[in-house]
Amino acid sequence: MLKFDSILADSQPQTLIQCKGATDYTCKKISKMGKALSTILIVLAAMLAGALVAGWLYRRRVQRRYRLPFLTAFAGASTRKLTQDERDAVENYLEILNRTQLTPGPTGATAAPVALKLNAQSDTVLCVTRSITRYGITTDDPNKWRYYLDSVEVHLPPSWEQYINDENSVELIHTDSLPLVITLNGHTLNEYLQEAPRFALERASSTQASIRGEETEQIELLNIRQETHEEYALSRPDGIREAILIVAAFLLFFICLLTPDVFVPWLAGGAVLLLAAGLWGLFAPPAKTSLREIHCLRGTPKRWGLFGENDQEHLNNISLGIIDLIYPRHWQPWIAQDLGQKTDIDIYLDRHVVRQGRFLSLHDEVKNFPLQHWLRSAVIAGGAALVLVMLLLFVPLDMPIKFTLSWIKGAQTIEATSVNKLDEAGVRVGDTLRLKGTGMCNIHTPGAWNTRQSSAFMPFDCSQIIWNDAPPLPLPESEVVNKATALTQTVNRQLHPKPDDDSRVSPALRSAIQKSGMVLLDDFGDIVLKTQDLCSSQDECIRLKNALVNLGNSKDWDSLVKRAEAGRLDGVNVLLRPVSAESLDNLVATSTSPFMMRETTRAAQALNSPAPGGFVIASDEGSDLVDQPYPQVALYDYPAQEQWSQFQRLAQMLMQTPFSAEGIVTSIYTDANGTRHIGLHRMPDSAGLWRYIGTSLLMTAMLIAIFWNGFMALRRYQRSRTRLADIQQYYENCLNPKLIPSSESLI
Repeated sequence: MLKFDSILADSQPQTLIQCKGATDYTCKKISKMGKALSTILIVLAAMLAGALVAGWLYRRRVQRRYRLPFLTAFAGASTRKLTQDERDAVENYLEILNRTQLTPGPTGATAAPVALKLNAQSDTVLCVTRSITRYGITTDDPNKWRYYLDSVEVHLPPSWEQYINDENSVELIHTDSLPLVITLNGHTLNEYLQEAPRFALERASSTQASIRGEETEQIELLNIRQETHEEYALSRPDGIREAILIVAAFLLFFICLLTPDVFVPWLAGGAVLLLAAGLWGLFAPPAKTSLREIHCLRGTPKRWGLFGENDQEHLNNISLGIIDLIYPRHWQPWIAQDLGQKTDIDIYLDRHVVRQGRFLSLHDEVKNFPLQHWLRSAVIAGGAALVLVMLLLFVPLDMPIKFTLSWIKGAQTIEATSVNKLDEAGVRVGDTLRLKGTGMCNIHTPGAWNTRQSSAFMPFDCSQIIWNDAPPLPLPESEVVNKATALTQTVNRQLHPKPDDDSRVSPALRSAIQKSGMVLLDDFGDIVLKTQDLCSSQDECIRLKNALVNLGNSKDWDSLVKRAEAGRLDGVNVLLRPVSAESLDNLVATSTSPFMMRETTRAAQALNSPAPGGFVIASDEGSDLVDQPYPQVALYDYPAQEQWSQFQRLAQMLMQTPFSAEGIVTSIYTDANGTRHIGLHRMPDSAGLWRYIGTSLLMTAMLIAIFWNGFMALRRYQRSRTRLADIQQYYENCLNPKLIPSSESLI
């Protein structure tokens, strides 16, 4: 933690020093990024620490659990430490037992089938209260009886069978093979060692025992096997947990497309692990250690006692010798056929029947009528649909799809420096283009600009280049602009004269007028004529015309124009107060502005008519394809009187300008003018390339997962509804076949 703090402390001054030369916006942005990165690092460190603590606790719990391997098999068992006296008795007993291992006990009780040895867990005594189940083997094997506590086989000292009750207080310890019973209903190994010689001479009485081996029918233990994969599938979970892991992996893969590159490997690795864990849980074969033991017995099943018509009573009162059997409920119509007959029966240690007779078999059920876990398929399909919706909403899919399709089709790289070479190359969507040449920046039609386009060269859009072999267009010209400029220059010359200007008034008179504070218009008729030349329509420049009529003492504008055309205003001078002169200057500027703006727009649209043929190279991101300095002020931010001159300067620079373009072709189409429009997307870097591929793969995987798992969920759901009926029909056909009369018997 000290090292982490020192790193942060060292990095902060460097950030401040770097920001000193930057703008305030850049500094704020860097500061925000630094805070965000610090927050992310702290969150990741906390998550890592929590994961380490959780892993340590889980490992400790597992170690404690496996330190006592049979503790989980006995619910509610208590533990205590083995005393030294008990340990001495156990060691003496094991020494005698291992020495006489092959000698059968006086009651036929088991001599250990394998040697019993103490281990590190033998110091812990398990104290339980359980019933003891005994299995007999009808062979000459001296190990005639096997004893079980629940599903765990234990070693019971010889001659202790007489102490077995319905419920037994048992204390046992672990050995390398079977758990060893050291106390049974208050009888200890110390007592056994003292009484062993007497039991060796006379047969122990078992009148108090709850298991009366001599009076019950013998059960033949044919074999002990592990359950098959089909039988294991019946107790296996339905896969919901694994399906959730797979959906979580899908979500992590989706997050990889939105997070910074530095986190992608970690998220992708976690997603792969989750996906592998989910698939392994669904499709991996069961481990041998997870397969339970099945005892293959041969005996005569019988139904004991008087019962009513309750199906559950009929199922629970069938025994094989001393073993009460537990049958699957759907076997009830057919189990009575084997009662009172020698039958092969396979059972778990918890007395659940797996197979009986020739046809009743859980293995065959699963093999012929597989389990239909439709819910896990529905969960995977729903999770994939959720991820697909988020892909459509939050991730641009157009470019990844085009790039992937072009990569599959086999894209080519084309370099061209002339229109003819590009035309001969046969460009297709997905190809990589590298172009250099001289072209014209495109001009959009009115209303064609969108919010993404904000070119500094407006009205030119240098993210689109018109490239053809036609001669360049001439610079725009306008007669209206010339007239407006002439009027403006005339008024400015008379209102703001310079000493070296030619004037019809003597210098002495002009000097006297200036000293008096007045402004002299020495060529009023010229102003009237140029105003009429520009504003020939009656509804144009109305305010300017009215002002000139008042200054010329005329009835109306037409009369004033006639006087000027007749030369009657030649030599007429007009004196204006400074306020009136300023008002006239503003009126002229206001009146000429619409003409300037309108002509600038018309000239720009006149340039939007390229010659037929050729190409229009467009950047999908709106990046400029030319290397020209940006104007300091946008064209339409200039005053109206200056827009025309600035437009001409831009036109001279951008109508024939060098350009270079490189990227992936995303679209190609030909307009009515025969011009081919080619859309280019910049070449992605390695990280962007992998994001494109990952996006396409994830979307494809989600579509496959949706359709496949959706189909399987529907199919499995329908089959699950009829599975039990199909199994019952199968047993009915096997056990009660219907004989179809032959054609001869029908005659």
